[in-house]
Amino acid sequence: MSFLNGLKELSCQSTPIIDEIIKCKCETHGEYEARKVQYESGLKYTAACPACLEEWKVEEERKEAIEREAHKIASARKRRREMGIEQMYDDATFATFNADTPILEKAVKVVRDLVDGNVKKIVMIGANGTGKTHLACAALQEIGGKIMTMFEISATLRATYSGDGNELAALDEMANYPLFVIDEIGRTKGSDADANWLSYIIDKRHVRGLPTILISNKHTRKTCAKEGCADCLENYIAEDVMSRLCENGVLLRFSGDDYRRKEGRHGGTTS
Repeated sequence: MSFLNGLKELSCQSTPIIDEIIKCKCETHGEYEARKVQYESGLKYTAACPACLEEWKVEEERKEAIEREAHKIASARKRRREMGIEQMYDDATFATFNADTPILEKAVKVVRDLVDGNVKKIVMIGANGTGKTHLACAALQEIGGKIMTMFEISATLRATYSGDGNELAALDEMANYPLFVIDEIGRTKGSDADANWLSYIIDKRHVRGLPTILISNKHTRKTCAKEGCADCLENYIAEDVMSRLCENGVLLRFSGDDYRRKEGRHGGTTS
């Protein structure tokens, strides 16, 4: 009979006919004193080695701690996947971001301001691997919400045309995320439908006071060496959207060496 089960059964018994302290010997810890109890029913009980019990207790606590930590990790991973954060960015937090240039220091400050509610809209532009998606995911892990590429938004909404959901309901869900990160703007040729969807989402999030981050590898017409070309961001964002973004919005230009390469990241084609 185990120690715990023995205690449970003993509590249901009548007064014992034997109840004494005896000397016992544990094969692991040597001699110890124990209480020996015997009832008329024949049930006998001798207390287990206290050192063994303590070791058992410590081991059980260790196992429970491991299970809690595993559950915590699994829950955090599930939450990241629900937010659209890919495995590559599982450790993307403010603490793990290496802001080793003035440009990146400014970027961290602005994104933290968004998390604190002081900034509502951020447009991040710059080459691949300069830290844009890392910082956006860091903000997501603080606030909650969703990150989607413009292609994923388009594919999700077009799927409603074949009966897979409702277009307006899908748009409204995107317009209500605590934080919505729209990645890879300009990576594919935008259609009129894409422009209309983006306009609706940005407008609704603006009037609802919800934070939004837009990410693109394009440049602005103002900084374009040709004073306007196919890679200008304005070709992919409608004028009304640009107007909304200028209200309480911040444009962050990322430049420098490939951030992922500096940080030892591998794989993926994210910003």
